[in-house]
Amino acid sequence: MSPPHAGWALRGRANFRSRVAEPVDAAKARLEWLTLAEQIEVLGGTVVVLEPPDASMSGLPYAAEAGHPLPPLQPGARPRFLLPRMKPEHRRQEKTLWGPFFERLGFEVIDLGVGIWEGQGDVASFDGTTMLFWGGRTDRVGEQAARQHFPGEVLELEVREPAFHGNMALVPLEHADTIFVCADVLEDDSVAMLEARFGKDRMHLVSEEEIKMYATNGLPIGDTILCPSIVPDRVKRAMEKAGMKVVSLSMPELCEKAGGASRCLVTKLENAPSIEIPAELTLAAAARKIRS
Repeated sequence: MSPPHAGWALRGRANFRSRVAEPVDAAKARLEWLTLAEQIEVLGGTVVVLEPPDASMSGLPYAAEAGHPLPPLQPGARPRFLLPRMKPEHRRQEKTLWGPFFERLGFEVIDLGVGIWEGQGDVASFDGTTMLFWGGRTDRVGEQAARQHFPGEVLELEVREPAFHGNMALVPLEHADTIFVCADVLEDDSVAMLEARFGKDRMHLVSEEEIKMYATNGLPIGDTILCPSIVPDRVKRAMEKAGMKVVSLSMPELCEKAGGASRCLVTKLENAPSIEIPAELTLAAAARKIRS
């Protein structure tokens, strides 16, 4: 994760909320970020923090687009991390910070080389299957280039506006053995692929209007999902009925104005090898700076 800088402001305005939003309050945004990060650690996760060097990279807090971790190519080799190629011009330099950051954590960093691919924003996994999305900001060239690095079973799914990432179309809830999906923003053959692989009975449908309220952008951790408070009550109740605990977080600056929700603020390193975290990259160190 990467907290908003003390001088954080909306610069690119590259999504349907940020285009029309009032100016953000950076101090409030930093506290929203910290609340989410601390909730992750309460639930048993560990947060590793990339401190922004200045306020120029306003998209840096939305760490889902930092790339995606991959397993080592052979036993004993380093795990790999695939860096993104971002579409918005104001975000293209973020990988120059994420690359050294992940190298410091012990990963072999890979540059995609071609196309547009926006990292974990366009990656999901469920029931042992990886889902790669394209058609929003990620283009087909970038998605297929990324596909070459993913082992095992992969579904390639096409999204359409207003979903600019796959995480606006679908959220997998492994604990509940279900996926919440918006068929309205998936091309018909992509919906058919999901039904064929997982079965309709494991798919809970949400509407286009509900994903505009971030119905699929909560962050699942075990039996809990951390959601922005604006997620519709109907969706929250459906998740609870499926067996999830729903924790609502107030995110007026980071989500309601800037347009990214809890899932967008994290790159998950699931099943990662043991990582030695330098003291200055811990959440405790970031929290001290934010609270001071």
